[in-house]
Amino acid sequence: MIPQIQVALNGWESGIDLIKITQTVVDFETVETEVISSFKGVIQPLGPEKLNIKPIELRSWKWLQIHTRTELSLETNDRIQYAGERYKVMETLDYSLNGYFEYHVIEDFETS
Repeated sequence: MIPQIQVALNGWESGIDLIKITQTVVDFETVETEVISSFKGVIQPLGPEKLNIKPIELRSWKWLQIHTRTELSLETNDRIQYAGERYKVMETLDYSLNGYFEYHVIEDFETS
């Protein structure tokens, strides 16, 4: 029998508001639409900030992981906003058989 990991979320969850940002092209211009998603879950750093060194820049990237019992309809490459910062969805993990979903997001380098 698979353990029901969502029980571990009891007492750790808090109310979270995310804004999902979608882009469409209207009359040759990009238009952003924002939709607020409210749910209960846990957001925490995925790991320590990592430093990427490239010839043109030196940058530290913030990664977060989101655990929730609610399926958020996020897909890789989606953009979200949380706590005033924009992030890009890098991984979605469907653990619904265990009662939860996990998402990994990175600071959105295209808008920072």
